[in-house]
Amino acid sequence: MARTDLPAAQALSAASPLAAVTMTAVDAANGNQWVFKGDQICLIRNASGASITVTVKSGTTIDGLAVPDRAITVAAGATAAILEASVARQPANGKIYIDFSSGTTVTAGLIDPV
Repeated sequence: MARTDLPAAQALSAASPLAAVTMTAVDAANGNQWVFKGDQICLIRNASGASITVTVKSGTTIDGLAVPDRAITVAAGATAAILEASVARQPANGKIYIDFSSGTTVTAGLIDPV
């Protein structure tokens, strides 16, 4: 499975607030990814008529035990904000992996608070 990179994060600061976040269609078949920076926020907008599950794939073990994936339910018509977590950083490439139960009318965008 070749994951699709999300577009670069948009910078957000007190001096440069975001009026709108650029969102892009998700890749439900292959999943999406972005480079872990430690403080980025991924917004997921579910414009469909049913709830979806967004799964943040864990890339970490602690004392030999795998940290479980994190599943987030996004209700129909809702937007969720997911803060990066170091346990989700993939050791092979330093990226965060997310999967979607459906991609129909689901979009995502990254915010980088600076």
